[in-house]
Amino acid sequence: MIYIFDVDGTLTKSRNKMDLSFSQFFYDFTDRNRVWLISGSDKDKTIRPDLVLFVNGLPITVIECKFLGTEGSNYSEGINQLDRYQKSFLFLTLILIFFTSYNSEVINVGPLSSVIIFSILIIAYYLLNLILNYISYSYVQISSIIILLYLKESIYSSIPLWIYVTFLLLFFYIIFFLLRKEKIKAIIGLSILIVISFFFFDDKQLVIESDNNTFFIKNGDLSFNYYTYSNGKDKHREEYKNPNFISYDLDASYVMDVYWNQSKLNWRENFWGFDKKNLPLNGRLWVPISDGKFPIISIVHGNHSMQEFSDDGYSYLGELLSKHGYVVNSIDQNFLNGSWDGDFRGNEMSTRAWHFLENLNYLKTLNDDSLSILYNKIDFNKIIIAGHSRGGEAVNIASRYNTLSAFPDNGKLHFDYNFNIIGIVTIAPTDYRYKRNYELENTNYLSIQGSMDSDEESFFGLRQSNRIKNISDSLINVNILVEGANHSQFNSSWGKNDVGFPSKYLINNKYILPDWYQRKILSYYLFNFSEFISKRDMRSRDVLINSFDYKISDNESKKIISRYSYSSEFILNNFESDDILLNKEIKISVDSSGKYSLENLVFRGGKSQQNSAFKIESNGRSNIEFILNNKINKFSNLGFDISNTLDSTNFNIILNNKGKKNDTVNLNLFNTNIELKNYKFDYLTKKRFKKINDINFKTYSININDYDISSFSFQFNDSSKFYLDNIVLY
Repeated sequence: MIYIFDVDGTLTKSRNKMDLSFSQFFYDFTDRNRVWLISGSDKDKTIRPDLVLFVNGLPITVIECKFLGTEGSNYSEGINQLDRYQKSFLFLTLILIFFTSYNSEVINVGPLSSVIIFSILIIAYYLLNLILNYISYSYVQISSIIILLYLKESIYSSIPLWIYVTFLLLFFYIIFFLLRKEKIKAIIGLSILIVISFFFFDDKQLVIESDNNTFFIKNGDLSFNYYTYSNGKDKHREEYKNPNFISYDLDASYVMDVYWNQSKLNWRENFWGFDKKNLPLNGRLWVPISDGKFPIISIVHGNHSMQEFSDDGYSYLGELLSKHGYVVNSIDQNFLNGSWDGDFRGNEMSTRAWHFLENLNYLKTLNDDSLSILYNKIDFNKIIIAGHSRGGEAVNIASRYNTLSAFPDNGKLHFDYNFNIIGIVTIAPTDYRYKRNYELENTNYLSIQGSMDSDEESFFGLRQSNRIKNISDSLINVNILVEGANHSQFNSSWGKNDVGFPSKYLINNKYILPDWYQRKILSYYLFNFSEFISKRDMRSRDVLINSFDYKISDNESKKIISRYSYSSEFILNNFESDDILLNKEIKISVDSSGKYSLENLVFRGGKSQQNSAFKIESNGRSNIEFILNNKINKFSNLGFDISNTLDSTNFNIILNNKGKKNDTVNLNLFNTNIELKNYKFDYLTKKRFKKINDINFKTYSININDYDISSFSFQFNDSSKFYLDNIVLY
């Protein structure tokens, strides 16, 4: 006998579940009898999983149990039922997958972020062809919704809840009408979504209400001449078709033999009109109009679309610095950049470095030629090399190649450069693309990085900075972190977006400095660095080592954080040893009121900082005593780096003066934490969904000239996590 039941209004009240008492009776009844159900709803809504396995709230496994031997209860029916369960909650699972994976890499809250997420979900939904009906209610769906809300509170906490919910509802609305083939209504929903995206997540940048002369540079006294040099064969740029100086081609066969062959080259070679055997020497020059020789600043761009030429993007630096008595050279390496068919993926770094040095070689021939208008205009005893992005890594490599006798990757190519490079400047550099991490010696170094860089997610210039060993006197190694600056705007040709289409529409530019202001900051630091290392201007040195808040409006300010070191330093402890408490120069004694450890530092993107630091987890008053093993009376200053994330914290230094009363120096530590503010780098950690920031350091210095110190103590007077590094005397 078969029992047939209507569900709605018979077994249950209309659109409701069974009463608990009746439910148990009915289940017992179905176990003893063959029961068929009639429902006006979809079949998916009349079934539920027998068992659902949850792990941390995530539905992992659905189990369907069948009683074999009963009609309609077999393996095949069980499989079909499981398939229907998939159809039931696949949609929300896809949302979870895409929200988490895309947030960790690309999508945050740019103007089209949500639209693109939802579009991808729609495409995936259709391609998998797993949804035949709309979503039924089950414990799985409820769990998924809870997870979505959790994602909102953790990863997307910066987005107002009502906007987040509106996006989700609109997305369900679009899917619903697409499944019902009511495309007009779906298009209306999508249009609303686009309007809301652009309205709330607009692409506007910060507005600087007034220029308060924080980064002031006086006008230079000189005028300049502008020149170009090339082989005269350029297919696209008038300035290189008719240059002032005719250069020559370079054969890069030894430098780029493998990687060039592996690239998609038909388009590249057709566009440029040459291959690896004929790389041109192209560049721009700004030369002061005055008697005498001038230091040269040679700068090279990084990777950008090769069709959007990069070398003209530093004209603002050439015009400014030439008026102050510098020859400025901007080198063209656009033919080594990426295109729509891909790029060399960093395998061209050695070529960039070698080609850079060859440009200097060519300029030296012009400078040495008595018939040239550039004769004796460049002081080749004062060369400053600068690079942006991959160009920043390239000039670091070039500085090492400059001292070598042959190309390290192919000894058939001989080197004989030996230029007198007095300083290196890296602007938002890479430091991981070339297979060799070179240590450099006896050079001045400046690296500058923006906190809102969406191309290079962290301050990779610090890595090369850590690999510089200065022994000669009067050298400086300084790293400047600029809150609010991004990657591209240091180059006036690159626009405001750090990434290309379509990713540029996924990034929120709301907190990025305007282009003119960002370039003013770079000009300020490059000028002062050049003035200090070429002219020994101590006022310029003071500019480089100063950390401060700079105002962009009456209500808002941003940070400049300087971390620096001198060649005259005597290192007491840089915490690179495994012995946390003892080395040959200093012994460390800690109290029991905090937790202390060594930590190998990593950037927020996961790459190593190639540096370790002393981690202090203070519970309110942690004391660390440093006991000196040797006399220090020949030094005048005590220096150290501290990372601090508190807005206001007191830090005491107790100087134990031999035979005299101890002195206490009180410092209010600078907050080195920089908020990411809805930006691309809302990274997910492996432990939890969590926003993380880089560990940033500021360098401090106190005068100890009048002291005969046997030991000194650091007292951290607030409960927080601090990092300490590079305790030095100078």
